[in-house]
Amino acid sequence: MDYAVPFCGSAKTSLHNQVFLEGVKSAMLAAKGQSSAGSTQGGYSVKTTSSREWTEEEKQVGMKAFGRGYAGWGFSQAFYRTRLHEKHYGYKDLESFLKGFWETWACSKGKTESFKYHTGGDCSLQEPYNGNFEMSMQGIKAKTLVLPSNTDLYFPPEDSAYEVASMKPGIGRMDVFPSIWGHWAGGPGDSEDDLKWLDDHLRKLFAGSETK
Repeated sequence: MDYAVPFCGSAKTSLHNQVFLEGVKSAMLAAKGQSSAGSTQGGYSVKTTSSREWTEEEKQVGMKAFGRGYAGWGFSQAFYRTRLHEKHYGYKDLESFLKGFWETWACSKGKTESFKYHTGGDCSLQEPYNGNFEMSMQGIKAKTLVLPSNTDLYFPPEDSAYEVASMKPGIGRMDVFPSIWGHWAGGPGDSEDDLKWLDDHLRKLFAGSETK
């Protein structure tokens, strides 16, 4: 691999991100009368009943709660302050946006197992790094352009800056999405300005590689 361009993400799930995920996971599990097994665990604290299948009502209630919890994190404060949920998506008010956008989005997802891998995500948890995060960053050989969003609430630029600073000289570089779309700046493409910004940066990167 010669180049890597991670955007709106991180090489290690931060503690703050784990707190966010634990909150929405716990809201979802409450619909089944369950408590979380922990912030880096995928499931339940009570193993004797964890294998029982979710009822359809539990799925709906749980995932809708998950979506409403996520709603304050996927987009930024500035997104809501400028009322883009109305101006861009066409919802008449906040409640219709929470129902029509976020509850619908959440109900299209799976349940708890993906939480285990997200909350415990750490690229250094493998040989030969064995948990040494800085060493894992030093192991990156590909030219890496890291692109966080300046309003991403759980992958903030400060975390990306530390990752780049931990890489060997000349390997990593960071540029920041000038966006109010929060985590959604990186996709799914609802903001045309953000999509153009990303395409321009990718185009410049690849054009530079072709001239070498």
